[in-house]
Amino acid sequence: MERTRIYTVEDREFWDGLYRSGKTPWDLGRPSPPLATFLKSPYGLPPGKIAVLGCGHGHECMLFAKAGFEVTGVDFSHIAVQSTTKKFHEAGVLGSRGYLLERDFFSMHEYDHYYDYVLEHCTFCAIEPSRRRTYAWTVKDLLKPNGKFIALWWLMPDRKGGPPFAVHKDDIFELFDKLFKIEIAYQPQDSIKERKGQEYLTVMSLK
Repeated sequence: MERTRIYTVEDREFWDGLYRSGKTPWDLGRPSPPLATFLKSPYGLPPGKIAVLGCGHGHECMLFAKAGFEVTGVDFSHIAVQSTTKKFHEAGVLGSRGYLLERDFFSMHEYDHYYDYVLEHCTFCAIEPSRRRTYAWTVKDLLKPNGKFIALWWLMPDRKGGPPFAVHKDDIFELFDKLFKIEIAYQPQDSIKERKGQEYLTVMSLK
């Protein structure tokens, strides 16, 4: 009797299954309020090329595309890429300010040093914790020498199992401080009710 394969977060089938079933608690159905506020704030950054890792349904992709950025959404879930492609097409930015890559962002080496910015939102907490150091190096490699890493972290220090896996603020600083200079770090005041006190926004530049 053939044994049924059990998929993990390392498999695209795992994520396609979640999207197919609608079990996507990370998805707000709209851009995250703290990121929208950040873009309009005095800290907002000038438009450039930005990679959105684990872009999902593309809400943050659309947020940055509408702000004038050239956005590349990256996700190895076919369903996620289709969803974001549809949004780009309907907004009239597909192929001009909106691009998609259906692939594992850990293997994007041909795009090393290509992007002005990389965006993190609900991806770090979704990967296997053992790959977090590789994630940090992947972000570093994707950025231009003067590039910046924009991140809205979902902090869940006491969570057991995953995904999403536990994320501690101290772990973030310890991991990324070796590669990046932290320029901005604060707890947003406009997180959705369910994430009040659980989000942390940082902007980092390469050392």
